Amino acid sequence: MISLRDIAEFGVSTQPLTTAAITRYTKPGDLIVDLSCGDGRTLVEAVRADRLAIGVERNRRLAETAREAVVQATAHGGPGFAAVVVGELADVPKLVGPDSLRKAALVLVDTARVGVLGKHARVDAVEALGRFATAFEVGCALLRPGGHVLVSARSDLFDEINTVIGAASTFDRAEELCAPGLGAIHGKVSVAVMRYAATHA
Repeated sequence: MISLRDIAEFGVSTQPLTTAAITRYTKPGDLIVDLSCGDGRTLVEAVRADRLAIGVERNRRLAETAREAVVQATAHGGPGFAAVVVGELADVPKLVGPDSLRKAALVLVDTARVGVLGKHARVDAVEALGRFATAFEVGCALLRPGGHVLVSARSDLFDEINTVIGAASTFDRAEELCAPGLGAIHGKVSVAVMRYAATHA
């Protein structure tokens, strides 16, 4: 079981969980896609762990920071490879290219950050759920059979998110974890890992 003991702030210090997920659900050479890569921390971990990674980021400044972080990780001996693309969530299948579709072992969805991929940095619950549904559609296009999607979200949204997950019948719940009182959201953060079905619909 992945531990959340050391996680102190949602959206920043969830990195230990992401690093653990990379180790648990992928192996060297596997593809990881971060749908909201920010400054590239997950991409750096992927490079260090000899994984392939694609980071998606709407903010061009953050995307450039992520690229620089990847270059530094490679220069310091990281054996993997990572690329950063700039664009909107719904355009991800086009942005990553056909060679990357249905190849990912792990897709990361941070609902707080995925919202930043939209037109506004802050979204209400309804819009967040809509964007989450879009993220799941993108995940379906990216994941290989047996791949996993790691989702982090406010616990007060997770019941509704579970409805979205339930509607996406190609996913099975693998694990669910909870960490109380994290960061600026003033509540719990739920983290769920879903396994993509063995065969595509």
